[in-house]
Amino acid sequence: MPNPYDDIFADGKEKNQAPTPPAPSDELLPPAFAEDGPDDLNLLLAQVAEFNRRAEDFSRQLSQLRVVDHEVKGKLARLFVVTADEHKRGTLAGEKQYHTLQTSKFVAIIEPMRALAELHLETVRRFNLDIDEHYFHPEKNEAQVASEKTLVMDGINLQRKILADAAEDLKILTGGLADTERRLKGYVNAGGENNLSASELELLIRKREALTSGRQHQFDYRVFDVNLLDKTAISLGIYLKETSTQYLKQLGQALSRQG
Repeated sequence: MPNPYDDIFADGKEKNQAPTPPAPSDELLPPAFAEDGPDDLNLLLAQVAEFNRRAEDFSRQLSQLRVVDHEVKGKLARLFVVTADEHKRGTLAGEKQYHTLQTSKFVAIIEPMRALAELHLETVRRFNLDIDEHYFHPEKNEAQVASEKTLVMDGINLQRKILADAAEDLKILTGGLADTERRLKGYVNAGGENNLSASELELLIRKREALTSGRQHQFDYRVFDVNLLDKTAISLGIYLKETSTQYLKQLGQALSRQG
């Protein structure tokens, strides 16, 4: 038969013992470390390789476009003496055609450049957030980690060189387009076959400004117009991590430009 004092002993036991804490919810448990997950440095090296793969065709295209041929020279000299304008076409049709040519080259550069800049942004962001002096990987020794970090930093610097080269070409084309528009003003209300209305020229200029400012592609490519200090650092293979936070912010803004 059951012991009539079981309930008494049970009550006493419950009163003398601390309550058992509830089992932790799965949602509160820290995430398990994925030992077989992708390594941050390996991901970065893959991104650097992908950028280089895309940049081969892009850099080849920069060579073929020969943008330097459109560089406007001697603008200051023309203010004081009459000098020949090597880009002058002599007719309204010729100037319009030259304007269209420079515009097409600008578009051919800025569109693939924007895609490369997005990859560059992702690489810089990942490196800044995931890789620092405390980075550790159980399967890599210090020398290997240091070597791979150097490869990534060199890759980032090369990306900036390539994008800066493209930005310089866009700067040249912007100057060339503005100079062509200066010559087009001479045809406003000129009469005859070379007659250009003021309204047509104004619309042409507004459309060009939307393109060369980066608004049309929501991309302020001028962020890659590096200053003298950056050029020196890049040429020496130095990754300026102390200024990279500011650079990362500027880069993000350049690629999210609205209107």
